[in-house]
Amino acid sequence: MRKLWVIGALGALALTLNGCGGSSSAPVYDELSNLSVDASISYNGTGSPVISPASVTRDIQIGVDAGGTEYRGFLDFPLQGKIPYTANVQLAYVEVFVASVPYGSDVPVLAELVDFPLPLLDTDYFRQPPSPYLPPVLGIPIFNFHPSDAVIPRPAIRIEVTSLVRAALQGTQPDFQIRLLLDPLVSGPGIVQLDDDSAQTAPLLHIEYL
Repeated sequence: MRKLWVIGALGALALTLNGCGGSSSAPVYDELSNLSVDASISYNGTGSPVISPASVTRDIQIGVDAGGTEYRGFLDFPLQGKIPYTANVQLAYVEVFVASVPYGSDVPVLAELVDFPLPLLDTDYFRQPPSPYLPPVLGIPIFNFHPSDAVIPRPAIRIEVTSLVRAALQGTQPDFQIRLLLDPLVSGPGIVQLDDDSAQTAPLLHIEYL
């Protein structure tokens, strides 16, 4: 059984599926996130944000700590030359594994479609998602990470991003890039750390298309 968190206008909807789901006849594109680009960017409200590359930390940190510092996670998946921009996407999800939930309570997280030129800069902490995708993406509490997600045997957490991948292809973005942050309606503290290391547990983008 694997968790599937659906992005939708009515908010977060948790489903459980047997196996991988989706259409077995659709072409499939699977791609690990780009470890050389992935990073967490933290900001405490003064000075400049600080980048923590996943290639160094081996994880992605999301949320707000007890001192008020906010961490936003950035994931990058190549698209250009991998899948046609005209593809009719049937299903897309990002699969992640939770390393820890330090404060022991649920962490509600927003996923934003962003489009940043490489390399990632500290100012991308503030980057606005591309119009016209801003309203439907930013306004929805997408999913909750739970402390149990970090308990061995850790489940694979699948975050459905079908609408975001369609938008990225429509905008001919060279990479599918998402920024993960604590729901702005929640003051914190709340932190979740995601694995970004070995191929077995690194973030994976899965796309089924026609």
